[in-house]
Amino acid sequence: MEAMNALPDSKLMLGISMRRYLIVLLIGIFLLPYGAVCAEEKVISKTVTPSVINVISIGGTGLAVFDLSHAYFPAGSFGVPKQLLGIDWSTTSYPENIKESVELCYSQPYNGAQQTCVPIWPGTSGALTNFNDQRFGQGARITIKHHVLGGGARMGYPAGSDAVTVRYRD
Repeated sequence: MEAMNALPDSKLMLGISMRRYLIVLLIGIFLLPYGAVCAEEKVISKTVTPSVINVISIGGTGLAVFDLSHAYFPAGSFGVPKQLLGIDWSTTSYPENIKESVELCYSQPYNGAQQTCVPIWPGTSGALTNFNDQRFGQGARITIKHHVLGGGARMGYPAGSDAVTVRYRD
């Protein structure tokens, strides 16, 4: 008779273990999307028309400045560490001027005096990951600098706009 009583107890224990397993599994399933949302890639896209260049005998520079103020980040994210994943860029050109060179410069948050620059090309687009190891967040700045030599038109007018898309995650 005791053998018969042992059988229901083991089934009962198996049922409880199975319920615990299913509960843990369901909790994991519900929390998994939360973790994926936290690691979601975010983007900030901006378009700016670079300045007109007053070309002197040695040339001149036109700037497109992309300030990443608090308005471009979600509310309540100030102070939350962010990781830069890359900068996609598209540049215009100054077709009436000669020997144009372009560089994309990055300044860490609230540190506009120190920039790191890499050469890019006028009238093209691309993607950079050169700055991914630097601090990123509100107050960062990206500048596209168009340099032209003297000898062409006295005033340099951009043919269009420069654009950047910054990819990052919290």
